[in-house]
Amino acid sequence: MKHDRLADRHSRTALRPLPLAGALMLALAVSAADAAGGQRNQDRMLAEIRAIQAQLSQLTESQTTLVEAVNALLRERGDEIRTERQERAETRNTLDRLERDVSTLSEAFTQTNRRLSELMAEVQSLQEAQERALLAAVASGDDGSSAAESADVAAEAQQPAESGADASEGDSDAVAAASADALLGGPSISDMFLEARADYVQGRYELAFSGFEQVAASGSELADNARYFMGEVLLAQEEPEAALEQFEIVTEDFRESPLAADAWYKRGVVLKQLGHESDAREIFEDILEVFPGTQAARLARRELDALPEPG
Repeated sequence: MKHDRLADRHSRTALRPLPLAGALMLALAVSAADAAGGQRNQDRMLAEIRAIQAQLSQLTESQTTLVEAVNALLRERGDEIRTERQERAETRNTLDRLERDVSTLSEAFTQTNRRLSELMAEVQSLQEAQERALLAAVASGDDGSSAAESADVAAEAQQPAESGADASEGDSDAVAAASADALLGGPSISDMFLEARADYVQGRYELAFSGFEQVAASGSELADNARYFMGEVLLAQEEPEAALEQFEIVTEDFRESPLAADAWYKRGVVLKQLGHESDAREIFEDILEVFPGTQAARLARRELDALPEPG
């Protein structure tokens, strides 16, 4: 009996560790399963990270492409803006130049028309004096040569009542020559000038220059006008150096001419066009001092404002 109980005790003692081993094995199995699951989770996370990295790489490339496209558009737009600004500046300069030219021509035409009216009055007075002299010669029974001498004397003595100014000996000769041409039926100096001016307005620059040149060579009262418009014709033909010479003749040889201020202004404009900005600045400043209140002074002030400040 004792022997059986002892055997049972030993048997239970020997069998007691078996549940613990099973638990350990189960724990190991669970751990292995968890490890396998963790590995799968880790692999899945790594795969997701790689996918995210690939997406980030694509986004970076797309962003770089987009930035390059935006920069290209900005550069293109910048070039367009600069071109538009240049075109606007050129248009503004062209309009200003046209405005100045129209203003100068308008004043020159007004002065020319006034002087032509004075010349026509002088011619009329000379014609009347010659007619009176011829009638007096016929009435006194003189021969033709005496009549001609009487007419010449009367023409030289007759002063135009409407001119209101003293004429020089050379101007009187020019007026007499113009009246003689008119009496003989040939073109007068004033007709030549008007024809040359018409050629200039209509763009026939070669004919205009030739006509103005003949008027200038005549030494008449229109010589200063002719020289001035010779300069305008040369400017229209894009010959600024030659034009500058004509404007200089007006300012030097015809200092009392109504066109002197305009000729000085044109000298400054041409010098600026030729790149001599300091010389142009001096001329524009002199115009403000010598010809204040004139259209040339107003245009000179505008040119001075447009010139860069001297360094």
